[in-house]
Amino acid sequence: MPRQTFRSTFTRILCVIAWAIIAVVAIGLLVVPGASDAPALVIVGGLGAAAVVTAVLWSPSISVDDEAVQVDNIALRYRVPWAALIHVDTRYALQLHTPGRRIGVTAAPAPGATGSLRAMRAHRRSEGVTAPNTRPGELPGTDSGNAAELVRSRWHALRDAGRVEAGIAESVPVAVSPRVDNLLLLIAGVAGMVLAVALA
Repeated sequence: MPRQTFRSTFTRILCVIAWAIIAVVAIGLLVVPGASDAPALVIVGGLGAAAVVTAVLWSPSISVDDEAVQVDNIALRYRVPWAALIHVDTRYALQLHTPGRRIGVTAAPAPGATGSLRAMRAHRRSEGVTAPNTRPGELPGTDSGNAAELVRSRWHALRDAGRVEAGIAESVPVAVSPRVDNLLLLIAGVAGMVLAVALA
């Protein structure tokens, strides 16, 4: 099966709104006479702010393929082989449990109260009655619920096909590495914003 990737709809919308605000402010400072005496600093600051927004809001994701689940948080990347996965939870956000480790997925936050109500109503309209013990984070239409379904459906399909070895989770390593590209983008963005403010 092909690789599938999930990113939070909510944070992508926030990211686009933030990019638009940054662009409007930067353009305003550049075109309004006397608003800025250093257009280069406006550009550097704007690009820096956009880079920070991209690194924090756009870049987190979770992907599944036939070998593992890959979680790309802001600073760290986790690659969890299917044989190492023992539980998927959505209490506060999507969390992948392995022996001795709980990996939170930045790209799949659980909904707040408003999001939970909206998702519950949409689910009832389309599917009927929801089980009374269903957590808000499990609901279809929420980031955590959609991401959990992505992970569980691939995990169960591979397990049912006999492609996930059972009983060896304790001995299967989970790869953890820094997301160097995203960290560099974040550092460059912060540096650009600090430079623009300091020299303004």
